[in-house]
Amino acid sequence: MTFIKNGIGASLLTIAVINMPVTAFAQTIPENGEAEASNRIAGYHADLRELGTRIKAEHPRPFRTLTEADFDDLVEREVAKLNSASTRADFLWAMSHVIASIGCGHSGLPYFNQQDAEIELSERFPLKTRFYRGRLYVFDPMTNADRVAKGQEIVSINGLPVPEIQATIFSRMGSDAHLPNLKEPELNNWASSYLTYALGFPAAYAVTLRGQSEPIDLTPLDEFSFEPIISPLDPCQDELCYEMDEQRNLGIATLNRLDYYGGDRATQFVEWWASVMEDLQSNDRDGLLIDMRGVGGGSGAAGSYILRHLADQPFTYFSEASDPRGPDSLFLEQQPIGEEFKGTVFIMSDGRTMSAVSHFYAVAQSNDIATIVGEPSGGGKSTNDGKETFTSSNEGVEYRISRMVFEVEAPQLSIDEEVRPDITVTYSLKDMLDRTDTMRERALDLLDSRIRRDKAEPAES
Repeated sequence: MTFIKNGIGASLLTIAVINMPVTAFAQTIPENGEAEASNRIAGYHADLRELGTRIKAEHPRPFRTLTEADFDDLVEREVAKLNSASTRADFLWAMSHVIASIGCGHSGLPYFNQQDAEIELSERFPLKTRFYRGRLYVFDPMTNADRVAKGQEIVSINGLPVPEIQATIFSRMGSDAHLPNLKEPELNNWASSYLTYALGFPAAYAVTLRGQSEPIDLTPLDEFSFEPIISPLDPCQDELCYEMDEQRNLGIATLNRLDYYGGDRATQFVEWWASVMEDLQSNDRDGLLIDMRGVGGGSGAAGSYILRHLADQPFTYFSEASDPRGPDSLFLEQQPIGEEFKGTVFIMSDGRTMSAVSHFYAVAQSNDIATIVGEPSGGGKSTNDGKETFTSSNEGVEYRISRMVFEVEAPQLSIDEEVRPDITVTYSLKDMLDRTDTMRERALDLLDSRIRRDKAEPAES
């Protein structure tokens, strides 16, 4: 298999989740007394109510998934939980709960950085873990290799069942219309941090493993670093890659990002895609696999640019429901570019995709431009963005609130559902734990089988 690298360096920074909650992380009242504690808690309360007011004022549809009365009640419940024993971590957890409640994947505290900064090494949950279909597995035992092993399933932590812990975390994570597909893979990016918050920063951790009745006490960490988002085993370590599968006569285009909005980056993207099309056409490729798994969003214009090279008919991108302040070009009828690629096109999806990428899937599927293969996406045809960053008045916490609706023309989907694949192919538990990718090879086999079937049908008829 011949492999071409684009040369645009891919970011290996951990891109994590949007929000989270917890209660009662014990704290001693400061030595300078109750007055300071009272002022601090008053600031927490004021910032939470300020957040609620800003969401109502800025967000285009804050009550898509809950009523205004229920939202107001949630704000006040979180305010009531914060008392003189509460810490900044408690406050951040409460903010995450409030902003996640509106079901918007683009509104929240940026990633989990501010929350993670509150965790001391000795407080952090001392295992690297992975959630897989609602169950929790050891990914790296770290300082506890003498008592737990990679691949063992954890059924409870400190007496709390894993499903209960996951539900607590999910209620603090933002996703469009509360779609669950995005939450589990995003949770895995910051699993040790989320577990620390969800368990309330306990003094010690004990886990119960499947098949064992007695909990195992865990040793605190002596060091910690996050795993890179892109597996070191993945063939594409850059932003954009293209491979030629000469044996099956296929092209494989991998995009690890889609944020090409203009200038030099847009030029790089256009030049890369031109090289893809050149290979497909000059070598008369039978098929193309586009792999966009793990891409959380980007430029709708870049996505449409790809589809215009693959379509044989004009298509509509933005629907009338989109905010008119969106890019003018995406409201125009999208015209095919150049000579249409005549081969079979498969596009891979998974739950880590949302925003402009789920829009890309929806338009491709709605217009029969390609077959979607993989897992349901983490977003759908309708999302909120155009976000603005705010800073809370007292605690200086940064958070983002979306202010615009972006929706593509895909009549087969409601605004509250994900894009479902035409052919389902899933990650295995082994893929998750070993950071391997049998999913892509299965997709290539399916693409090859489809091409062979289509070639054989005329001869049989």
